[in-house]
Amino acid sequence: MKIYSFLLKRLAQLLALGFLVTSATFALACLIPGDFFTAFQANPGVRPELLAELRRQYGLTEPMHLQYLHWLSRSLRLDLGFSLNYMRPVATVVAEALATTAWLGAPALLLGLIGGILLGSVHALSPRGTLATALDLLSAVLLSLPSLLLGIGAMLLAAATGWFPVGGMASAQIERPEPLQWLLDRLHHLALPVSCLSLPILATVERIQYSAARSAAGAPYLRSARARGLGKTRIFVHYVVRPSLNPILSVLGPLFGAALSGSLVLENMFAWPGLGQATYNALFSRDIFLLLGCVASGSLLLVLGNVIADLLLLWLDPRTRHAFPRAAS
Repeated sequence: MKIYSFLLKRLAQLLALGFLVTSATFALACLIPGDFFTAFQANPGVRPELLAELRRQYGLTEPMHLQYLHWLSRSLRLDLGFSLNYMRPVATVVAEALATTAWLGAPALLLGLIGGILLGSVHALSPRGTLATALDLLSAVLLSLPSLLLGIGAMLLAAATGWFPVGGMASAQIERPEPLQWLLDRLHHLALPVSCLSLPILATVERIQYSAARSAAGAPYLRSARARGLGKTRIFVHYVVRPSLNPILSVLGPLFGAALSGSLVLENMFAWPGLGQATYNALFSRDIFLLLGCVASGSLLLVLGNVIADLLLLWLDPRTRHAFPRAAS
């Protein structure tokens, strides 16, 4: 029953967070003058009567608080409204954008975790010397650079060398690619944005893994492992690296949030049609219901990422299960 109470508590947090975030987003959006149809008023070919009818048809003539309450009640039934910018249901636009963002965020998070764990373990094996100095310098530089500057540098590199496409998901000259050709072209377009997104994650994980592995290397139980005649590699992998993974699991939720927020910036830089670009388009076209749908979906992903990280930590680290009833109460 403890796990169910924990999940119910997180569900309540999710609903509360969704309400607060969407309320704040809607309040800020109300400060923007005009609506989606304001841009068409300067067109002499569009009659004011038509714009008034369209506003009435899509519920934009109602008071702002009623628009939000109606959207909130529909969203509980998974009806996020209609996107005027894309002329499709918001749920469809958000689902497609999330799938595209997953192409960018999932590999970046995976590469950052694997690369950071490997480099942190290597750093812990040789904490002094040229390699350690290089890893310290690399981590410091990557942690100090935001994704925006990394993206600008990557775009300048692509423009100067021509090795990688500057933006987009696919090459325009390939009309009907074969499956393998399509996959290689997609990976070619993913190379720069995934690198820019994964490098700060890699640096964060490397520092955590290095510190945890160095602490585990001085633990008393290593003496008994050496006394039993275990090899150095087995001791390092089973008694140093594995216990040091727990701190990484504890920050997996924030790392997931960093991957999501970083992808929002990089998608607009590299013309990647994911959730970040949909949010940007919704904001500047005053597509209020699409904006609310994107923000609500992003909040949902952040909470789910933290829940998954907590469950993984509970499953992999038996010590946390003793504290679990207190955490879930």
